[in-house]
Amino acid sequence: MRKSLIYSMVLTAALLSSCKGDYDDWAAPQGFDAEEAKDISVNITPAAAIDMENVTTETIQLFTASVSAPEGMEVTAYEAVLSKLDESGAAQGKAVLAVDASGNVSTKEVVSAVESYYGKNPIARKLAVTVMAYIKQGEQAFCVSSNQAEVQVTLVKPDISAAYYLVGDMVGWDEETMVKFNHSDVNVYDDPVFTISFTTTADDQYWKIIPQKNIDAGDFWANPGVVGLKTDGDDAMSGQLVNEGAGAGKIAKAGKYNMTINMMDYTYEITKAPTELYMTGTGFNNWGAWHQLTPVNSHEGNYWTIIYCNAGDEIKFSAAAAWDGSEFGSSAPMNDVAGAGLVDKSGNVQVTNAGWYLFHVLNGESKAINVYTPNVYLIGDTAGEWNVADSHKFEIPTTADGVFVSPAFAADAELRMCVSIEGFDWWQAEFIILDGKIEYRGTGGDQTRVSVTEGQKAYLNFTAGTGEIK
Repeated sequence: MRKSLIYSMVLTAALLSSCKGDYDDWAAPQGFDAEEAKDISVNITPAAAIDMENVTTETIQLFTASVSAPEGMEVTAYEAVLSKLDESGAAQGKAVLAVDASGNVSTKEVVSAVESYYGKNPIARKLAVTVMAYIKQGEQAFCVSSNQAEVQVTLVKPDISAAYYLVGDMVGWDEETMVKFNHSDVNVYDDPVFTISFTTTADDQYWKIIPQKNIDAGDFWANPGVVGLKTDGDDAMSGQLVNEGAGAGKIAKAGKYNMTINMMDYTYEITKAPTELYMTGTGFNNWGAWHQLTPVNSHEGNYWTIIYCNAGDEIKFSAAAAWDGSEFGSSAPMNDVAGAGLVDKSGNVQVTNAGWYLFHVLNGESKAINVYTPNVYLIGDTAGEWNVADSHKFEIPTTADGVFVSPAFAADAELRMCVSIEGFDWWQAEFIILDGKIEYRGTGGDQTRVSVTEGQKAYLNFTAGTGEIK
């Protein structure tokens, strides 16, 4: 006599839906010859925490499995599914690995899975592991899921090169044209972050990264070695880097960009480089107005301005005349050469001492706030020489509405004026008086020339943005 029999299954986790085509999900009822009902289960116990620094074999044990099945049923194969565990403990993603009955999987595949989820930073990573057991009885075949267990894997410290170089459509694809990433003087394992700024002049420009070790070995395109993205042509502005079989990343739109790479995590981020910089604060209509700084010519990301600050004024900077998330204040390094008494005030830059100041602000790959005495100079024929010299300084006023006054012009000539910012030529921070207004050179070319008479002086009101020659 035959009767229908449904095996009950004791499983900690729900059945996976990825059974092979010739295997049936064990959850579906099946008919068998009469016998006592039995349970089938696949239970796994995770291996101890794994430190890849101590692994020298091609395979590694992730778990041990215990299978309980009716007589006549045979496990023919196993698969392991590795997933990332998010902060809530939920499994994210599926990396399917071949595994034997002892729970051994390819070491390389485990490393690849961890890197794809977390990057290469060698800290303990938690992963969820579930095992699929493929079982046959006679002509019938089934797949059964195990419970979910947690394994911990720590990767080997990555090999970080002393330097990295950008190659691509925007700079060229060879050693002669590659552009070096910037880096601090700190050991690369203490500071694995490298930065670079670049400009693309057309849409859809491709890039890769060359490590110094490729250069040293005389193998420019060594693989593994060249750093890029997993998918060739990927235009994502952030994500994971790979150094084996690396594809080229893509910048979809022309423009100026900053790129940051973290070679400990093997991650990258590309952001649009700001082309403008503004400041606001308590002295600007109590945070209700924005003051635009002037770009330093030929030095992207550098800006300057001369302003009067009251004691206690608080300031912040932004790439736009708006609170758009780009704003920063005392989080940037502050270099106070002028005695302004810069301090942190809840993330704002607070000026302790009232007075006129020259602000030089870096807003590029990194940020910095430098404050100098606001020295303005005549230069050229009206000064009698083409050097920045103390004898050519303007008088600095003491009040917010005060006027900067030049020395008397040394000759009938074309007027040229500038401020002096450490590390830059005078013409990179030059300005002129046109139609009663101070006009800054900024990123432009040589300005309209203004002829003046020997003995005249220039008068500048930086608060109003006006000037006179008389």
